[in-house]
Amino acid sequence: MFALALMGMLWLFQTMFLEQYYEREMEKKIQTAVSSLSLQYAISEELDLEAYLQEIGDISSANDMYFYIEAEDESFSISSTDQGSAGRYYYSRSGVDLARERLEANNGEPVTFKISNQTGETITQVYAAKVDSEYRPNVRFFAFAPLTPMGPAVGILAKQLMTVTAISLVVAGILALYISSRIARPIRNITEKASELAEGNYDVEFQGSSYREINNLAGTLNATAEALSKTDRLQRDLMANVSHDLRTPITMVKSYAEMIRDISGGNEEKRNEHLGVIIEESDRLTYLVNDILTLSRIQAGVETMDMQPMDLQKTAESILSTYRVLEDQEGFSIRLQTLPETLLVSADVHRMEQVLSNLISNAVRYSGETKDVEVVFRRNRKWLRCEVRDKGIGIAPEDIENIWNRYERVSSRGARSKEGTGLGLSITKEILERHGAKYGVESKLGEGSTFWFELPLID
Repeated sequence: MFALALMGMLWLFQTMFLEQYYEREMEKKIQTAVSSLSLQYAISEELDLEAYLQEIGDISSANDMYFYIEAEDESFSISSTDQGSAGRYYYSRSGVDLARERLEANNGEPVTFKISNQTGETITQVYAAKVDSEYRPNVRFFAFAPLTPMGPAVGILAKQLMTVTAISLVVAGILALYISSRIARPIRNITEKASELAEGNYDVEFQGSSYREINNLAGTLNATAEALSKTDRLQRDLMANVSHDLRTPITMVKSYAEMIRDISGGNEEKRNEHLGVIIEESDRLTYLVNDILTLSRIQAGVETMDMQPMDLQKTAESILSTYRVLEDQEGFSIRLQTLPETLLVSADVHRMEQVLSNLISNAVRYSGETKDVEVVFRRNRKWLRCEVRDKGIGIAPEDIENIWNRYERVSSRGARSKEGTGLGLSITKEILERHGAKYGVESKLGEGSTFWFELPLID
């Protein structure tokens, strides 16, 4: 289309408009020559006639024009034909008379017109102007220039343009096919891979090309495929883990209920023991369902954060008081290190209590034989930093990145604990991100782990 439009423009300008363009350019050329001569003639108090005649002759020869200058009272006249210029062949007395009449009819304002021959062909461009100066008043300038017939030239150009147009269209077609093929091929490949992706094949790889935009598109789609693959894997793991976690307490409840019915119904001691297991598993099932609902609500944005000033150190002290029984009954060492001043952060009190409880419970659960847990508060410029440390078996470096995911249980932590739901750290992560907090974990195998987060202080 571009080549066709370009050829169309060439045809218009080189054939239909060529003659008009040529005549306008000749008109400008004559006007420029007359302006130059009239200016020299008008502003010079002492005119060097010989030099001026030479100038007229030079301009006439250089531009193939004829000039005729006369006083209005016909007291003198100058003609470029006096210098033997070829332009004299375009001069005619009738042409000068006609130019004089039109100049007077136009009140001395410049006029331009064409003179045709007997066959009606335009052969001469005529320009007439009147100059009135302090030194030489009422002087008329006439200029005559030949107009070459453009018909033969247009015919030749038309033939050349036909050839050029045909060649250009063929070349443009070949180039268009080549370029479109180079662009379309990677797009077709991307479309095919996208169809596979839509069908659930997340292992597809989108290939780029030499075009930056297609490379960007391929990169974006590869990232999307990777994210979808990860999401699909997490979804499958979630369903498997949730199914397993739900099945276990339900199976336990059913089994012990059957035991009460068939075996221990008449034995009060056994019956109470079995009922205790049923209650414990029911509670665990309730915790699991509540954690799943909490995580889903936070991730979906349904759970709004009620932000208000909060003394996080006092909250930690209150939560740790519920763990003191572990010090008396199981020999745990649980310590709290706070700052002397009161520091407030903007947070949802209930959710931050949940964060602290999850991190402390996690430290207690995995403190190992040391049974040592420490909660430390520090100030980091305009941030309040909370660290929950344990001296357990730690986390392997390759597992740290996934520790915040749902149901991620790394091998170094051992088998699944009956005390947890596997969602605590994932819920903690979502709550901290909703608060705009910084968070992370530092751990070494055999030395323990430190889970930390930072919240901005209220000025």
